[in-house]
Amino acid sequence: MWAESGAFHETLAELGLFDGLDASAREERAELVVWLLEEGFGLDQIRAEVAPMLMPAHRALGDDGKYVSERAVSADHGIDLAVLQGIERALGLPRLDDPDAALLLRADGEAAVRLQRLIGAGLDPGQVLLMIRRLSEGISRAVPAFRYSTISAIMRPGLTELEVAKAHEEIVRTVIPLLGDMIRDILFVQLRRVLEGEEVNATERAAGVALPGARQLAVAFADMVGFTRLGEAIPPEELVGLVERLADLAHEVVNPPVRLVKTIGDAVMLVSSDAAKLLGATLQLLDRAADDPDLPQLRAGIASGWAVSRARDWFGSPVNVASRVTSVAEPGEVMTEGAARKAIGEAPGYTWSFVGTRALKGVEGETKLFRVRRQETR
Repeated sequence: MWAESGAFHETLAELGLFDGLDASAREERAELVVWLLEEGFGLDQIRAEVAPMLMPAHRALGDDGKYVSERAVSADHGIDLAVLQGIERALGLPRLDDPDAALLLRADGEAAVRLQRLIGAGLDPGQVLLMIRRLSEGISRAVPAFRYSTISAIMRPGLTELEVAKAHEEIVRTVIPLLGDMIRDILFVQLRRVLEGEEVNATERAAGVALPGARQLAVAFADMVGFTRLGEAIPPEELVGLVERLADLAHEVVNPPVRLVKTIGDAVMLVSSDAAKLLGATLQLLDRAADDPDLPQLRAGIASGWAVSRARDWFGSPVNVASRVTSVAEPGEVMTEGAARKAIGEAPGYTWSFVGTRALKGVEGETKLFRVRRQETR
């Protein structure tokens, strides 16, 4: 057989495809290369790949090894070159210095062209780029989980490179039809959630534009106490597990109008138009964490004020103040500043104590601080 040919082995060795492999592994690699050649891959393609076993699965995802120039894509599809490059940046693709060089994967160029249709439909170009960027950032965080799940689904002790390549391609081709529906469903769920309670107000109707104005909002941060020191004592994968567990708990305690905005390192950010309901969710989060033996203690800070929404994130004074209040809270404690205390009012079930005033980093003047606990029942 070709894979057993001495001349073929010599060729693979010269190409560097046997580097670092023992005799048994070389036989496996030769067997894999023969199959890849039969599947239409070229030797130069195979040599350029870090993991030749994954090439068939990559092809199933659209990587046909064909490259084009940005200018050719622009001309062929009638899309402005600057717009095309902007979409590429939003997708997280590397910047290409020469638009005439065939360095853009054809499938990536075609994806950018399809995304440009959103601009053609009348949406603001800047907002479309922001939307693409945020979606790409979110999906890129899920990609490692997809890779791990597909690999782990087929791995068995003693599999050869060829067996791994075939099995991985098969499962990826099986899953691909489901991915589009999955992403669509997740997107629609999030759109429905973010549109709950939203309306186009009279001022916006009169102006004929969606106004980016601020609105009253309560913001809470909760973080893990001693997380930095913990990071020096446990393996990174355990650290990631703690962060994911905190995010899971946050998802469990939020209900509209309270919403989980994002996780930031060891912290979660919650927002709500109803400060009292945000307080309830925050206390519930700390209670859940306290009942979890694997999680460090949490501390939380809440602030209220005017904030502006952009791409489901929030910006403004209460965001900064809530973060700073969190940094001075004690382990297991929820602390608020004055505006949040006033917004919550005399909601039943809580005990308040005035802590005092304090200068917080990045916050002008002195900030009144209040500690809040659940009211003890007898």
